[in-house]
Amino acid sequence: MSLGSRTRPRRVLLVYNSNEHIGMTYVSAALKARGHDVRLAYDPQVFRGEPLVRVPYLVDKLDLTGKIIDLAVDWRPDVVGLGCYTDNFRWMLEVAAGIKARAPHIPVALGGVHVTSVPEAVAEYEQVDALILGEADEAFVEFVEAVEAGPVGAKPELPTDVRNTWVRDTHGEWIRNPLRPYIKDLDTLPLRDFELFFNKVPPMEENYLIMASRGCPYACSYCSVEMYHRSYAAIGDKTRFRRRGIEGVIEELRIIKRRGRVKTVSFMDDVFTGDRKWLDPFLERYKAEIGLPFWCYTYPSGLSADLVNRLADAGCWMMTMGVQSGSRSVRREMMNRREKDDYIFKTARVIQDAGILLSVDKIVGSPGETSTDRERDVDMFRSLAPDRILTFPLTYFPGTDMVRKGLEAGELTPEDARAISHGRLEQQPALGRLQAEPVKYRKLLIQMGLIPFAGRFEPALEPVVDRVARIPGSEILQPLLLAANAVRIGDHKFNYLLKVAFGATNVP
Repeated sequence: MSLGSRTRPRRVLLVYNSNEHIGMTYVSAALKARGHDVRLAYDPQVFRGEPLVRVPYLVDKLDLTGKIIDLAVDWRPDVVGLGCYTDNFRWMLEVAAGIKARAPHIPVALGGVHVTSVPEAVAEYEQVDALILGEADEAFVEFVEAVEAGPVGAKPELPTDVRNTWVRDTHGEWIRNPLRPYIKDLDTLPLRDFELFFNKVPPMEENYLIMASRGCPYACSYCSVEMYHRSYAAIGDKTRFRRRGIEGVIEELRIIKRRGRVKTVSFMDDVFTGDRKWLDPFLERYKAEIGLPFWCYTYPSGLSADLVNRLADAGCWMMTMGVQSGSRSVRREMMNRREKDDYIFKTARVIQDAGILLSVDKIVGSPGETSTDRERDVDMFRSLAPDRILTFPLTYFPGTDMVRKGLEAGELTPEDARAISHGRLEQQPALGRLQAEPVKYRKLLIQMGLIPFAGRFEPALEPVVDRVARIPGSEILQPLLLAANAVRIGDHKFNYLLKVAFGATNVP
């Protein structure tokens, strides 16, 4: 990373909520490598839906917003950086407003996927001084080092020429700088600052999150990766996937293993299994030098039995495959996923035959879904017989092609799309399937919870599910079944949730 001569150390407060954010740990490492003092203000919000179960009442009940604002004001940082995705954007605005109300001179910069997807919407808020778009590893460090402090209590002068940033000038107008290309050599980045979160929430270290790559070769319409592809292609960078070197990944894992707290490893790569030339030597070294049980994502693109057996032999205990819909037409026409049903079944079978637990993802409520599509959902997921189903009501993430599809299908209005760009997700999809046919979708959600938990007995319970689904609010059974199933299969995410919920933290 080439950032010029060193400048005076800055105080940088990073703010986040929900599960650990790997990107923020890289930003922290880059800042610390330059001698800056970095702290994290953090609310784990384990019931927000990540890592496992979404319970809005408990999110509100355990809220730490006031403490985070107090920390920001009392510590007197040179810059506050907030990491935003769409689901936490409103919360981040509340934090930013609270800081500005008590310390208006502190610069507040927002970054993350939501900011990158709809910067014009984010720029409408007065409590925001700067936006960091795209990859922040270099851009945010350059921004922080170029902030020029003025008299005590006065707002500093912000840099106006850092690529990947938008900055509000002294007249309140936004200066919009272009993106820089992706960082091509990921091995030039410093080792991520994993202590940033672990010092706040020690149980987090038991399941170590790591990424051996960035990007994804696919472009699913509901995923923000597709938005990144388009944004960077607009500046001539058509790179979709970058892989770290094997030695760097192994060394990171050696360090975390020596600390003696990690029990499992989670590879958070969008598709971990796509590069056989990299995987074969990596798995050999992982087995010999790390040897911890691990989880990863895969794609239903025809995994070979040989590769899956090698994954199992190296310690893979569970794999998650994004199925999303049992209807091939919904997958193809609405989700931009081209795999045939037999590829899904083949991938599932080789995973299960290798003794690896199978977790599958299901998106509920895609535009144009019919009763026939719901029947195909149930048929496919019953036939897959997975050990876990993670079910997600469709979220129209701003900047994704799914927003266009929802508008064209009449399940979103332009007003809905604008509200989504401002992080208002409580109403979406306002005209969607979940609202139009609530009983049918409550039934589908409960069935998705029952299939892994009840196994071969689940079809016999369908008459009971029919009656229960008529009760408003009965969809709460789905996360309860998910939690019960997590206990059954020994899902480490559930153990983490319980430990944090019962106070095994020292946040914020």
